[in-house]
Amino acid sequence: MTFLEDTLIVLISQAIFFIGGWIFFVKQLFRDYEVHHTLVQLIFSVTFALSCTMFELIIFEIIGYLDSSSRYFHWNLGLYSLLFMVIALIPFYIAYFCISNIQFVSRSYVRPLTVLVCLVYLYFFWKIGDPFPILSPKQGIFSIEQGVSRIGVIGVTVMALLSGFGAVNYPYTSMAIFIRSFCKPWI
Repeated sequence: MTFLEDTLIVLISQAIFFIGGWIFFVKQLFRDYEVHHTLVQLIFSVTFALSCTMFELIIFEIIGYLDSSSRYFHWNLGLYSLLFMVIALIPFYIAYFCISNIQFVSRSYVRPLTVLVCLVYLYFFWKIGDPFPILSPKQGIFSIEQGVSRIGVIGVTVMALLSGFGAVNYPYTSMAIFIRSFCKPWI
């Protein structure tokens, strides 16, 4: 297969995944969602399509379906796109909506404050990975390895915190079910 045919196959599958993500978002995930922001649906659908494409490329690698150089190209393109979405675009959009919903912030200050918050976020996102030995001298500062390793460290840490909280909170909140009254008279 040529590179053009492989790209066409990947683009058609991405379009199918995008439409599937859009339908899932509208019909199932936020069926009763009152605030209909098209950009939220678009970001979700693009992220869903990119994630499904990465899974598809893994399957194509196993069965040897596409040319190896085009698989490698689309893998790198997909990873850079997902990293851009997860590290830059989604936090920017969250910060924009959080700041724009604050009542005392003027509309003229929303965008500069959003940029400032995102720059602070990116600084702390980068600094959180400094204690971990994930910096390779042969890789650049904006390499896939740097982004994926920091996302992985932060993701594992957040999942561990949520798991620990759930492991402690659930027994505490449901303890009343297991407490029996032993002061009943024997009749």
